[in-house]
Amino acid sequence: MPITIHTTSLLLAATVAAVCFLLFLRYRSRYLLLKSNEAVIAHHMNQQENELQQLGRQLSELKLSGLKSQVNPHFLFNCLNGIYTALMTGETALAQEYISGFALLLRKVLMLADKNFISLQEEADMLDLYLKLEQLRTNNGFVYTLTTDPRISPAALPVPCMLVQPFVENAIWHGLMHKETDRQLHIQWIQLQQNLYACEVTDNGIGRVQALQYHHDGLKTNNHHSRGMEICMERASLYRSMYHTRFDIEITDLPGDENTVRGTRVYIIFEVAPAMTAVH
Repeated sequence: MPITIHTTSLLLAATVAAVCFLLFLRYRSRYLLLKSNEAVIAHHMNQQENELQQLGRQLSELKLSGLKSQVNPHFLFNCLNGIYTALMTGETALAQEYISGFALLLRKVLMLADKNFISLQEEADMLDLYLKLEQLRTNNGFVYTLTTDPRISPAALPVPCMLVQPFVENAIWHGLMHKETDRQLHIQWIQLQQNLYACEVTDNGIGRVQALQYHHDGLKTNNHHSRGMEICMERASLYRSMYHTRFDIEITDLPGDENTVRGTRVYIIFEVAPAMTAVH
């Protein structure tokens, strides 16, 4: 059969088509290989990022535990000094009552020592025990209230363990106890909106500026006071970075008549994240 121009053209076209098809298969396999490699690399990068985030979270939790542990010794030391004072002054009945309350409080503190978050109910119970001890120590030198917004379920709401106590202690010893009479302390938990809450600690003490003019007794020093506030601020900063939520602490003096101060207000606003509920 003679080879015509038409036949040659068909053979040439078929050859070109075959070559193009082979090139397509070759480049397609390379493309799929590259995409596969990119997916593997992206998976490894995501895995490494998750591991780094997990390590960062663990380090932050360890730091939080370390900061919280700095509060407990001073807090317990003050309670023991109250017992010591009662014994030294011969007030045996008072000392026995103090020891009984201190034992309950110590048990709660030890049970919750390894937790960064506890329920509001547990936090309120600890604060109530602590405040009763401080009332014994001061011979009922002040009155207090602990209230919770009715929209809040105290057993279900996770809150930072022992974050409020240093502010309460500060209100008693730096604000109220420098007054002669009518010493009042009020602590309330408020729901601002869904997943956003506030704790407000108010006293009708002498205010921060005037408190600085007083010399502290052997249990309270300026260094401890400033460090105690620093620890609370550091914990709030860590909560913000760990959970990417709002966590603010604001301390203001309450203005009175004729340029006077009628007390101090601590306002803690915090947002509850799912991760907090998980560790609670």
